[in-house]
Amino acid sequence: MIRAWMNNHSFQRRSTRGLLRRMAAAFVIGTIAVAGSLARSFEPTEQDQAKQSAQLEQDKTKAATGKVKPAGDPSAKHSSGGSTAAGAGRAKLPLPERPLRTVTPPTLTSADLDRLITQHLTKNDPKVEPATPTTDIEFVRRIYFDVIGRPPTPDQVQSFLFDRSKKDKRARLIDTLLNTPEYGRNWAKYWRDVVMFHSTNENRNQVGVDALEDWLAKQFQANTPWDEITSGLITATGRNDQNGAVALSLAHESRPVEMAGEVSRIFLGVQIQCAQCHDHKTDSWKRLQFHEFAAFFSGVLSKRVEPPANGQPGVFAVLVQGPRRYLMPDKDNPAKQVPVAPRFFLSSSKSKPEPALPLAVDIPERRAVAAAYVTGQDNPWFAKAFINRIWYALMGETFYEPIDDIGPERTPKGGEVLEPLATQWQRGGYDIRWLMRTILNTEAYQRRVRSSANAAGKTPFASSCPSRLRADQVFDALVQALALPLDSTGNLPLNPNAGKGGPGPAGKRGPGQAGNALKAQARLLSLGDPRRPQNQPQTKGGARKAAEAIGLGSQVGKNAAALRRPNGPRLLVDRLFGIDPSIANEDVVGTIPQALFLMNSPMVASRIQARPGTVLGQIMSNAPNEHAALAALYLRVLSRQPTKQELEICGKYFSSVNNHIEAFEDIYWSLINSTEFLTRR
Repeated sequence: MIRAWMNNHSFQRRSTRGLLRRMAAAFVIGTIAVAGSLARSFEPTEQDQAKQSAQLEQDKTKAATGKVKPAGDPSAKHSSGGSTAAGAGRAKLPLPERPLRTVTPPTLTSADLDRLITQHLTKNDPKVEPATPTTDIEFVRRIYFDVIGRPPTPDQVQSFLFDRSKKDKRARLIDTLLNTPEYGRNWAKYWRDVVMFHSTNENRNQVGVDALEDWLAKQFQANTPWDEITSGLITATGRNDQNGAVALSLAHESRPVEMAGEVSRIFLGVQIQCAQCHDHKTDSWKRLQFHEFAAFFSGVLSKRVEPPANGQPGVFAVLVQGPRRYLMPDKDNPAKQVPVAPRFFLSSSKSKPEPALPLAVDIPERRAVAAAYVTGQDNPWFAKAFINRIWYALMGETFYEPIDDIGPERTPKGGEVLEPLATQWQRGGYDIRWLMRTILNTEAYQRRVRSSANAAGKTPFASSCPSRLRADQVFDALVQALALPLDSTGNLPLNPNAGKGGPGPAGKRGPGQAGNALKAQARLLSLGDPRRPQNQPQTKGGARKAAEAIGLGSQVGKNAAALRRPNGPRLLVDRLFGIDPSIANEDVVGTIPQALFLMNSPMVASRIQARPGTVLGQIMSNAPNEHAALAALYLRVLSRQPTKQELEICGKYFSSVNNHIEAFEDIYWSLINSTEFLTRR
């Protein structure tokens, strides 16, 4: 990236002389900073509609067998009886018998897990020496990003490093972080992205993405078992401003075929959607099996129930309406529709398939049965799919890859590690915090990163694998590194330097008028116009073209105030740096717009200056010497101290530049643009 920048004369940051100096700085500092990045037909009756709201309330306490509570409820009973929810006077319908949910506290420890991994390595790669443990300073940055989604502050790094009280300080830090609200929020953002990157409906307001994130955060914070979270998402109905769980259905417009494919992919890791139009080409899934599973999700629709008003988006809901019966297009005659009864495609018995559900079963109950099948303790793929994802997020590699394509016809790496872990977690009631704690305390998790040129780096489970930060993590890293002055709405203040005598984003000093402030906001939330010198105002056309490069042209139009939406900067970075959590790490690459943003954006450029009110200004005022200033800068940006080699390189750079303030700004800029800054290591 540095070489590309050096060869592109359009990215002029200062005069020609300053450009040459900055290029030299970027080359020498950036080389060190990025070195660590090597990575590897029936409508419902009036009676049905009248009792809809009562059914929605009963959903959470109904048995998937007729009286079963949600799959996570330990009081669920075996039953082959009918449903009492079908209404008085209606004959009870026979429903599939589902096993009792039991909870057996897991006995597997982190040490046990390490022994299983060691046995796997000894058997399969006896000559490979696993990577050494991380240092404390490597560990603290990794654990903060993995558990709560942001880097540690300089004070938090120092506090951990100087904790000499006990040998279990890592385990204590893990427990502390797992019990913070940020833990729930971090993993809510991860699962929000899992849903939204494959959504049919990409309109965030219609789906209710923020409400989904809030709902998930509450579940993770309360340590709600994963089967209960999943059941909530599968069975949810109602308004998106009252129940964030409906976002999964709204994201796919409540279409049965879309819901079937995504429920299977997300919660089971099985790509059965490939059998929608024909039998699966490589797996054994049949077209009929796909549509039988899709039949569980018929009878609901997504609908706007309130129009936009007073600047607020409209309200959408998932309603129990529409055809009760599911119809599959005839393969030979698409104009012909064939009724299909709901049936689960993953049978707990190898000798016979699961029974079909009667067509007359009520819609809410039908979805509850689907949730019970997906999350049941007789379904091993539900536990394996979750663990496979979590292991990948924490380790950078996992048992099955791609992470959302597992199932009975796939062979895992390290199956002897996965099987006991999945079995104990499943029997233990899907305790997410227990799973996290067990993995995070292993020696395997706490190993150092190794290059793929190293034997340990090429061997599964022998080292940690680096991965790109999620978009929300990139934003939080920028907030800390640059001390971005966000207001209560999550936006950059209209005039962050008013009354401070410092230069504003447009290079002006002192208080500004509201109109100028809004224009400044538009400039801050752009990539910057690479054709203009730094001291000239950004043109409207330049800002628009830069924003259009990342699909944000509508946000830099005639009305700059449109950028004043809540969390505007975060939304911009989410759009720019967003990554599908389901794709392989090696397929995640940087883009030109991302590079332009970090190198050129006024939001970055205005905060790396050594002036009052900025990070560098404060460091330069307080540090007694260059060495101390460098140490403070590295700690702020990369959560570590500079290496001996980096100190030597920076020292030589200082000697070659007459203005030390500009030299520090160049180094600061280089660190923000390093691959290490964007990498979880």
